[in-house]
Amino acid sequence: MFFKSPPKDKASWGVVCTCAEPTPLMVAFVAHHLEMGAHRVYLFLDQPNPELCDILADVRKCEIIVCDAAYWLKAVGADRPVSTEKRQIQNAFNAYGRAEVDWLAHVDADEFLHSDVDLARYLGAVPDGVDYVAVPNVERVFDSTVAQRHLFDGVMRRPLPRGWIKQELIFKDDVTPYLSRGLPAHGSGKSIMRTGVGLLPGIHSPRSSSSMERRATAIDGVGVSVFHYDGLTGLHWVMKLRRLYFNQNQKVSKHGLFGTPRGEQLHYVVENEGEFDALFTLHQMLKTLHPNDIERLDMLGLICRGQIDPLGAIERLGLSEKVDMSLSAFDGYLGNWQEDLPDQRKRWYRLSRRSARTAAVATPDGAVPETSKSLAET
Repeated sequence: MFFKSPPKDKASWGVVCTCAEPTPLMVAFVAHHLEMGAHRVYLFLDQPNPELCDILADVRKCEIIVCDAAYWLKAVGADRPVSTEKRQIQNAFNAYGRAEVDWLAHVDADEFLHSDVDLARYLGAVPDGVDYVAVPNVERVFDSTVAQRHLFDGVMRRPLPRGWIKQELIFKDDVTPYLSRGLPAHGSGKSIMRTGVGLLPGIHSPRSSSSMERRATAIDGVGVSVFHYDGLTGLHWVMKLRRLYFNQNQKVSKHGLFGTPRGEQLHYVVENEGEFDALFTLHQMLKTLHPNDIERLDMLGLICRGQIDPLGAIERLGLSEKVDMSLSAFDGYLGNWQEDLPDQRKRWYRLSRRSARTAAVATPDGAVPETSKSLAET
């Protein structure tokens, strides 16, 4: 044999996620990963969601843990940790310690695994002695000439490769402060951990525990990625920024954001006092690209051609009659926008359609010819 040790034909795998997202997103998350072949999906609910529990009640490979006061008292012997990251890490640690799978991925609710090959066979072929697979992330971007119609519309852009050119050499000066390796969210990727070797899960990657006699060993995933839907809808994205804005005003969780792209996005929100049209402008600037820009990224190898189908997975799992996956239904879960979210939803959709029409008739430099302005503004 050419290889030092024969591969395992298939390895079982699962995902763990701490979530407080709208029900449609969580149903899509579960359906997608089960269709990919996950042996187990561990959902730790950061807040109660009876609707989700009812929808997934008969999905036997999905285990739901409600993180109430009793759970936290048992898990950490104290009240619920204030930090979201600490709660995520603790829940991943709990799942890792009792996982019924060979490998466990720790991802967020808006992150969907993708693999060019059967993931179970891929993980089975990973050599002994490798403790985790470092999985790169790609991030969804919208075509600026087309208003969003479905929850998983768009194309996936890759982060700039590490050691590649600086993002300032390719992107305009007005957007680079808001980007990390070319992405508005992050380019740090996630990990799939081998169970039973004593790893300590983290947000992006695990570390060795005191029981391990060596440093944790990783390989970079090839043909495996995490599809990150940072904002399942445009309104979802800006509502998250508004929540950060209000937390900032209340002096909650602001210390870790300064000097980061997300911190710059938050600074923009603070400067504009969370005003609706300003946030729409920021979304269009960071989360939409003209087809010409998408094509250029594609030529540079920065567009991921893989595809996933969470909506189809929901239907094939037999749950399509139990959950409304329309844009309007999803946005209805997002809570109040100064007590007038229904009106703001309508305004968002109207602005999106108008922006798409304007982008469609714009010249390559972004200018809109006078003869086309009336069409774009109707």
